[in-house]
Amino acid sequence: MNSPLIAQLFSLVERKHPRSLQGILEARAQNPEEFERIAHIYLTWCVGALGQSGISESAAAFANFCSDVNLAQGRYELSGAYEHKSFDECRSSVYDNTATMTDYLWGVYLSNFLWAHHLDLLRFFEQRFLSRLTNSVHLVEVAPGHGGWGLWALSQLTEARLTGFDVSATSIKIAGSIARAAGLADRAEYQLQDASLLSKRPSPQAQACICSFLVEHLENPSELLKGMAHALEPGGLAFFTGALTAAQVDHIYEFKTESELYVLAENAGFRVLESRSVAPGRLLQNASYLPRSMALILQKKTHALW
Repeated sequence: MNSPLIAQLFSLVERKHPRSLQGILEARAQNPEEFERIAHIYLTWCVGALGQSGISESAAAFANFCSDVNLAQGRYELSGAYEHKSFDECRSSVYDNTATMTDYLWGVYLSNFLWAHHLDLLRFFEQRFLSRLTNSVHLVEVAPGHGGWGLWALSQLTEARLTGFDVSATSIKIAGSIARAAGLADRAEYQLQDASLLSKRPSPQAQACICSFLVEHLENPSELLKGMAHALEPGGLAFFTGALTAAQVDHIYEFKTESELYVLAENAGFRVLESRSVAPGRLLQNASYLPRSMALILQKKTHALW
């Protein structure tokens, strides 16, 4: 490993969080050069945002996140249903709880490249979505969370601007800190607003939209897709991801098939240009459900019929 930050992360995980090590090794083995490139940038931003303890803090958060996901998936296997049914339940226990949300977001941040199937989606995002955008595009990010997806876009598109909407004050704070660490704060603006109500805002008419792993957190997913379409000018592009039969403490809408996400997008006025569905290489023993992460590249329709 050429990056000392990656070497530090591996050393910490091996010593303090060994149960997480195998999954990280699988992510690196998928494409060592790409893993090194992406992980080094993400970890550099992490240390810039958190300071010298950044690798240790985020590694612990990632280990906690992995453990929580496995426990939630195990309970889902036993019950056949997600634990929570309402957004308000999750909002009070997760999104409005600063300590819980901070740990959660840094764990998710590292999962972007430390889970092999999520690294696959990040590369799909870069190679198949960002490559379609102009360098000076105006992006709207719906529920940026830690901000890593939108900031990755800004790091590649050097004249692009981003406006992000999130219901969590902790998300706004962390995304802003990473933007400053990445030297991108002058082109990224984050607003504390309920992104699911985007369709009721005056339309910003952006050229592109990013929405990563929000749809399964909502009671009425169709409103989210309508809001994304509302935010875009005709012909605008969107990168949209969702989780299928993949339980987490704040997942409330259970998608079972990839076609469900297609239908949501099409009913909201999008055409699906490309999609990719990925799954972890290792499952719980005797698993009945295959947890998947799916990404769709969408285009807002310009005519009633294509």
